[in-house]
Amino acid sequence: MTTTSQLDELLALALGATATLPPPEETAKVHRRLVTEIRLRLPGAERAAAAAPVRSRDWYRHLKAMDAARDALEAVGEEPDLRVGPTAAAIRLAELARRLRELSAYPAEGEVWP
Repeated sequence: MTTTSQLDELLALALGATATLPPPEETAKVHRRLVTEIRLRLPGAERAAAAAPVRSRDWYRHLKAMDAARDALEAVGEEPDLRVGPTAAAIRLAELARRLRELSAYPAEGEVWP
């Protein structure tokens, strides 16, 4: 289970990758961690959408977060592409990080929030 501080560190690392352009091995590792966290939090967003009144603002907000995350996973890929250059890899990390930041409002499977 990822703590809030670990999640914040992961997001900072991914969003800062465009400035530092880490080596491919590090980029691949961060990419996989981001995808894992997104996958863990999508069910929480789905539960929140199911609990919200249909067509309410909350319902649309939950759907938007889920759709954006799924679109990013499809566009960027669930596995890192080691054939792309460091700039493209960093941009992909940033996109996944933005989607994870939106999903961080939802608990991961097994997480209990106060």
